[in-house]
Amino acid sequence: MAANTTVLESRTYVEEVLSHLPIARTTDYTKGQIIYGRNTLAKNIHLLVAGKVEISQISEDGSEVLLEVIRPDEFFGESSIIDNRQRCERSRAIESSVLMTWSVSEVEGIAMKQPRMAMALLRILAQRNAEFCRRIESFATDTIERRLARALIRFSERLGSREEDGAVAMMPFTHGMLGRYVGTSREIITHHMTRLRKQGYISYSRKGIRLYSDALKAAFAIGTDASADTSS
Repeated sequence: MAANTTVLESRTYVEEVLSHLPIARTTDYTKGQIIYGRNTLAKNIHLLVAGKVEISQISEDGSEVLLEVIRPDEFFGESSIIDNRQRCERSRAIESSVLMTWSVSEVEGIAMKQPRMAMALLRILAQRNAEFCRRIESFATDTIERRLARALIRFSERLGSREEDGAVAMMPFTHGMLGRYVGTSREIITHHMTRLRKQGYISYSRKGIRLYSDALKAAFAIGTDASADTSS
């Protein structure tokens, strides 16, 4: 119930913002194409119309942490609001994607005149920040296996669809991608994914992942408050 309530609230915030923004041009991106990154700093606010986009943080040594997977009808690019040329956020299309884009100055100008839009944007950002805080707490307190379980549950809630047998089907995640999200190596993720598959919680192939999320929540004592979708 809590997760569903949050989803509805989030959609309401997005609709509030869109009610004040003008229709903007759309741009197509191919799978793997960089939207912005170290060599092309974020300068706009984007709405994902179709496809999926990953947001990552790149460290000075080149290592990468996966921050979020953006799905349709979600905004991203808020780092463009900060005038900091040293920021190292990168966004990349992980499948063919369509974006609608507004300049930061355009969004700021409308927000100054429309306080309801400004508040809706703040709530979207606050929800995303709350999820990041939960992940930081998990990094400090959870084992790698439990962090992986949390990640799979969250992705299933954000990106999956329930099937007749109770499993949730979702897009394929490489073990390297999961490792970047959980904060460990691909090899360690492979070890834990193999264990979870042998225990019957998941099955996976190049076509996708099927997850028995209810059973996984029970096995790792992960409640709906911990795995709730806070950025949909």
